[in-house]
Amino acid sequence: MEESNRPRQQRYQQQSHQHHHHQKSKKTDNNNKNKKPLVIIGVLVLLVAVTAFGYHEVHKRKVLNLLAQEGIYQGITINGEDVSGLSQEEAVAQLQERYKSEVVGQILTLQYGEEDALQKWDIPFEDIGAGYHVEDAVKEAYETGRTGTEADRFQVGAKLLKDGVNIELTYGYDAEMLRAKLDEVAEEFNQDAIDSTVVRQNGRFVVSPEQTGLEMEKDKTAKHVAKVMETRKSGTAEIAAKVTKPKITAEDNSHVTDLIGSYYTTYTNSDRNRNNNLAVGCNYINGTVIAPGEVFSANAHLGSQTAAGGYKEAGVYVNGKVEKGMAGGVCQVTSTLYNAVILAELEVVERSPHSMTVGYVPLGRDAAVAGTYKDLKFKNNTEYPIMIEAYASGGKLVMNIYGHEVHDAGRRLEFETVYEGTINKPAEIVKKDPNLPEGERVVTSRGRTGCKVSVRKKVYENGKMVSNEWFSSSSYRAAADEVTVGTKKKEETTEPTTPTTTENTGSSDQ
Repeated sequence: MEESNRPRQQRYQQQSHQHHHHQKSKKTDNNNKNKKPLVIIGVLVLLVAVTAFGYHEVHKRKVLNLLAQEGIYQGITINGEDVSGLSQEEAVAQLQERYKSEVVGQILTLQYGEEDALQKWDIPFEDIGAGYHVEDAVKEAYETGRTGTEADRFQVGAKLLKDGVNIELTYGYDAEMLRAKLDEVAEEFNQDAIDSTVVRQNGRFVVSPEQTGLEMEKDKTAKHVAKVMETRKSGTAEIAAKVTKPKITAEDNSHVTDLIGSYYTTYTNSDRNRNNNLAVGCNYINGTVIAPGEVFSANAHLGSQTAAGGYKEAGVYVNGKVEKGMAGGVCQVTSTLYNAVILAELEVVERSPHSMTVGYVPLGRDAAVAGTYKDLKFKNNTEYPIMIEAYASGGKLVMNIYGHEVHDAGRRLEFETVYEGTINKPAEIVKKDPNLPEGERVVTSRGRTGCKVSVRKKVYENGKMVSNEWFSSSSYRAAADEVTVGTKKKEETTEPTTPTTTENTGSSDQ
């Protein structure tokens, strides 16, 4: 029984061992099958890595080779034109040749005015530095890839290899060169406003044309130029200008046709210096045109009352006495003018009488000028210009005022001086002289009485007085006699002596 079971047990063990061996062999085969894909993947990864590394090295070498080039780097264009490999000078020359036709022959025209009085100035584009900024673009092209860190440069080099870089040319002009040209044009363009003048020649009125004042407004003009330059072609820019109208036009002066006021005074040939001053003063005033509403100042028109102004020394009033002074006699010029003014019925703004009376005009109708504190001023209160004609010749000083007569032909004026009272001379001024014998008196300056007067204006129409009104008042101060008396004791004599008086007189004519 035992023997019969042993073979069965052995067979079972053998079968069990064979089965286990078979299971082990099957597991090993499965492991080998799983490892194959991993190996393949590893090999592929390695191949990719090696390939990538190789590509990177090649790319890196290409970039470094590019960055080692001289001149402008490969891949750089300016306005689409290849400039790689060129030096800056070569690139500038190439581009300037390419674009010079777009500048040469182009003209900027500055103009002002209408067709009948058009002013023009032509300025070549080259004169204001107009054109493409080639040098700037070439400099930018050359510096592309040459600035920044190594990493920055490498990055730019890589971009150049892949996509390239195009630099756009910019167009413009030199603002400073334009300003210099505007300054040149302004020298010719700018002009002062000049009034029309009117003079009498051979009994006729001759009128000159007026001139409008112009001053270029350079900033505004430059903006007009900028608009033209945006087109990059020849064009016209209007000059912007500040306009100053003259006060008096030829049209205004065409109305100066009538003598509206006239007066004359006389003088002798006894004082050449004084007569010179009369002529000089008249010359300064002669031909003056006064616009409507304008105020005339005698001091402002008589020039410098010095030798440089043409004047000489003659008698003037100083502290109640007549002394030598520069421009003596000029008050006769202003007094004569004053009388022409009131006869023309112009508005008197300022008038001062002399400190003492004068003989060349009636009392109350003189007009003194002195320094800055005495002046003759009057206003043109008409609607038209007026012109003064002034001259001194042959013992006559004449003032004529021409304008446009608005009064009726039958109108006539009369100015009457009314004596209001006398101002007595002050007590004489006595000075003692120890070198003059006692009892002697010398009158060194003869004083005078003063007075107060008024002037009345009478208006006649067709021979009939229609008004009689107060017009002005004047006061002329008195001046004391100045006397010198002797105090020197005389030697005793048997003959009695009587006091003697001598007089040193001086002219008070001015």
